[in-house]
Amino acid sequence: MKHQKISFTTALATLLLASVACVSPEAHRRIVGANSVLQAEKASLMESQKALAVENERLRAQVQDLGKRAADATWIDEQKKKIAGLLEKYGEGTRSAQDGVELIRTPEGYAFRVAGGVLFSPGRNDLSEQGKKTLADLVASLQGRRVRVEGHTDDTPIQRSQWGTNLRLSVERAMVVGDFLIQAGGLKAAQVGVAGYGEFRPAVEGTEDSSRQKNRRVEILLLDG
Repeated sequence: MKHQKISFTTALATLLLASVACVSPEAHRRIVGANSVLQAEKASLMESQKALAVENERLRAQVQDLGKRAADATWIDEQKKKIAGLLEKYGEGTRSAQDGVELIRTPEGYAFRVAGGVLFSPGRNDLSEQGKKTLADLVASLQGRRVRVEGHTDDTPIQRSQWGTNLRLSVERAMVVGDFLIQAGGLKAAQVGVAGYGEFRPAVEGTEDSSRQKNRRVEILLLDG
């Protein structure tokens, strides 16, 4: 019985081999060629799928960018309206500018320029009563904005002050103004940065008293306006 089973298996294998052997070389070439075509089409479809995925991602990013641009355009229009209103109130030649506050255009954006004489006594970093009133009037215009408070001095060397250098005095004054804006409830601490430049960024050139008076100032730069 075992011998018969082995003989049957052998016969079946022989039959299969015979069937394969019966395929002509031409038919075999056609089968191989058709298989190659199918493999090429499969590879082409996979590449097309990859290309479509890349294009879909590009279009998705483009849609997101367009949405952001539309939102930015709306935000920019709102900021322009706010700046226009501030210019009417604080622009050069207005009544407020005569009171020591002026809205100016800088390379980084708009800034409130406040005369140093309005805010501080010579060589001091504590706000005068007029300085507090002036800053309190500005708080409403700064609501919700990020700002950088920049202190500036003239080029007269410090001789009888505890600060030692104009650079240090300018930083101290910027910090005092920044603290006031926060404490007055107009801005959060995270919205306020400070910097001091001493005499190294004058508003005007010259060593006469009128030039030095203009250079003693604090500027509140509107970082998002």
